Amino acid sequence: MILKGLTLATQDARISIPRAVFSARALATYMIPISMHLQQLNTKQFQRTNHLNQVLMHDPKRFMSLSASGFKDLTRATALVYSAYGRPNEVLKVLRHTLEPPSEDSVQVQFLASPINPADINQVEGVYPLKPAMTTQLYSPSSSFATSNADTDNRPPVAVGGNEGVAKVTKVGSKVGHILKVGDWVVMGSAGLGTWRSHGNFKAKDLTKVRSVEKMNEGADSSNLDVVQLATLTVNPCTAYRDFVIQNGANSGVGEAVIQLAKPLGVKTINIIRNRPGHEEVAERLRQLGATYILTDDQLGKLETKELVKSWTQNNQIKLGFNCVGGKPTTEMARLLSKNGHLITYGAMSRQPLTLPASLQIFKNVHASGFWLTAWNDEHSPEERQDMIDNVLDVMKKEQFCEIKCSRNQWSVTTSDVATLEGRLLDTINKATSGQGKQVFIME
Repeated sequence: MILKGLTLATQDARISIPRAVFSARALATYMIPISMHLQQLNTKQFQRTNHLNQVLMHDPKRFMSLSASGFKDLTRATALVYSAYGRPNEVLKVLRHTLEPPSEDSVQVQFLASPINPADINQVEGVYPLKPAMTTQLYSPSSSFATSNADTDNRPPVAVGGNEGVAKVTKVGSKVGHILKVGDWVVMGSAGLGTWRSHGNFKAKDLTKVRSVEKMNEGADSSNLDVVQLATLTVNPCTAYRDFVIQNGANSGVGEAVIQLAKPLGVKTINIIRNRPGHEEVAERLRQLGATYILTDDQLGKLETKELVKSWTQNNQIKLGFNCVGGKPTTEMARLLSKNGHLITYGAMSRQPLTLPASLQIFKNVHASGFWLTAWNDEHSPEERQDMIDNVLDVMKKEQFCEIKCSRNQWSVTTSDVATLEGRLLDTINKATSGQGKQVFIME
């Protein structure tokens, strides 16, 4: 291995390695005096330089890049991670770490907002079909958990929670400048990338642009869309995206998106919500969003409800149904579909099986299928995903799409008190899992 005039930089010392052709033994000979000299440095400096030593041994090209920059391009970051599946408030921890500059085909982003979706919680619990790979890539000598003093080398592989969010590009690799630029706003182009973090490095192909820095600088991007609207763009509206549509879980993120996307198309919606305390306020909010008709789940299966729906549709057909609940209420909702109707299932919040009577399939030819946005993204090109995002953005910019009702929870990206940060973030997770409404992390 040829190392030419390499210089190992620290804050207080500069140690030069002469130009030479090194064998492993010769390299070790030079590392001994380096290590002795490093003993005079403080612990933080030693950790930094020891990291360079490890890089030097295994990846000389990366060493030259890092040593030339003197670590000035490293970014301090925090992430909400898990190393085992289980109850979110028991397995999630805040990991403080540093990020190197992005590789040539990647970009570095700072997150602006990341929501907590039911699928995110299921993912942490280990019951969601998509399970992100757990890796040790986030670890560096300066990494630390808020509640652990474990040695870096013995720390288990981790995954970052969250699948949805909006972020701002802060650094770009050498080969992606024609795709993304510093200052662009992006959302995730696929699931499982991990969005509960302050910063991250991602392949440019896995991101979708939602705001262009060039247009913003020219004043051409007059969008006043809130970060929460953009942060929840890639799951709820895109899942929702012909006469009548019927749906359960109407006050969910997807349910509200269905209502708002249907209204400008002239499609009427029949919306089912749970009959529980406060459902009148929920119904009023849905009407303000454009819901045509509203039923409660306990009305399903009753003869008078069937007659009521007939009076609404006036013999027009209900060709499409959206299901995110499952169980008996969904069976009763399916009975309201017209001949050749199509029931699409995209969730199962009740965790109860879906049963369709043979009569619906034989005499009404009702079809049932599933929709998983993750699979759709995998089967379509980045250009098709960008087109879908642009269509939804157009609706939002016309003010035909309201921000979801949610609670905003601060995630300080500059704090050094990770223990306090972890407490706040886990408190937000607890709110999301205990029925206290939609929760969104706001990175500030």
